[in-house]
Amino acid sequence: MIFKVLMKGAGGATPLAWLFVALFGTFAYGQASTTSSTQPSITMMGPAEASNASVIRDALGRPCLDVEAAARRQVVNPQMLDHVVSINNKCPRLIKLKVCYLKSDRCRELDLQSYKRVDTILGTMAGVSFFRYMILQR
Repeated sequence: MIFKVLMKGAGGATPLAWLFVALFGTFAYGQASTTSSTQPSITMMGPAEASNASVIRDALGRPCLDVEAAARRQVVNPQMLDHVVSINNKCPRLIKLKVCYLKSDRCRELDLQSYKRVDTILGTMAGVSFFRYMILQR
């Protein structure tokens, strides 16, 4: 019976796919098993908190900086999370900036060259997957 289904290729799947289902009981198109942890390895953060400083803009009035932030689990110790802020300069000028945890003195000062991207680790904490940050541009 299985052989007849394999030969017909029922359901739009290839005969090889149905053979896989017959042997293993499921389709597995590129699916990886994550039995060790159900926690995501990366947690994306929202935008930076608004600061009173002005935002540097390009000739068309768009902000020069494209910012993304994420809490990334360490490979060796998944309980430890790196708080990574990634900043892309889309303008033809050097931008000096300061990235800080919100209402904190824990900061990183950066000189971001024109049309370059920099990834910086703001901090590392155990079990803290959400963080808030702000960026001051100069």
